[in-house]
Amino acid sequence: MKQTLAVMCIVALALFAIGCEEPEEARAREEVERAQWLQSNANKVIGDIQYIKDPRTGLCFAYYWGDTNFGGPALATVPCEAVPPELLTVAK
Repeated sequence: MKQTLAVMCIVALALFAIGCEEPEEARAREEVERAQWLQSNANKVIGDIQYIKDPRTGLCFAYYWGDTNFGGPALATVPCEAVPPELLTVAK
């Protein structure tokens, strides 16, 4: 019985030691995951922006509704000449 308990303790310690990451490795992995999340977030936000032109004033706006994960809603003026025509919706 004591031998079985001793063997189980040794196996548990070995698994614990093998399964532990070094702090530097864990930090590097977290930085990579954070960079990937930020890139994914940026891609989603940029993909969801709508560009709208107000014909009464000639002003153009970048509109983003957002959601609980990415913030919003947001509205900002943008230079009309910076918006590609295929992305610009002109209000009627």
